[in-house]
Amino acid sequence: MPNERRQGGVVLGAEVGLDLLLEALRLFPGARIELIGERPLAPELAGHRQLSLAGGLEGEELQARLESAAYLIVPAVNGEPLPREVIDGFANGLAVIAPAEGAAAELVAPGRNGLLFEPGSARDLARRLAWAEAFPEKMRQMGECARADYLARFIGDWSYQKLYGERRRTARL
Repeated sequence: MPNERRQGGVVLGAEVGLDLLLEALRLFPGARIELIGERPLAPELAGHRQLSLAGGLEGEELQARLESAAYLIVPAVNGEPLPREVIDGFANGLAVIAPAEGAAAELVAPGRNGLLFEPGSARDLARRLAWAEAFPEKMRQMGECARADYLARFIGDWSYQKLYGERRRTARL
């Protein structure tokens, strides 16, 4: 990961929670957010000063955008047992700002690898965005912890369990 200063936030997809994000941006005009993903251009997004639309990105282009961001925002969880956006943020060394519900609340440790906000509260999300913008060094440190958590939770553990399970299965044959 590059050492240059990361700036602003990024949202991957946002199939749910876009209204909440727009309200939070209205409450905190200091945030600059990039929305990545294929979605039709809604009238409320056209010409929005704080929100830039990157469209659907893949490969190196997506990686470059994630590496330039300071944090990842998950405005709402859509009931997934394991929110992919949170894991993608951790994998890319991004602190995650997510609602305190579901698996996101279990994965994000406030102050360690991200920040949690009250689900459905634009005001609380705006507070977290303001904090993230005010303390970029803390967000960078949380991003490093998020990457370490990703490696420990999803890479090392998965590899061990997969290998151990395969060895047990073949030993029985």
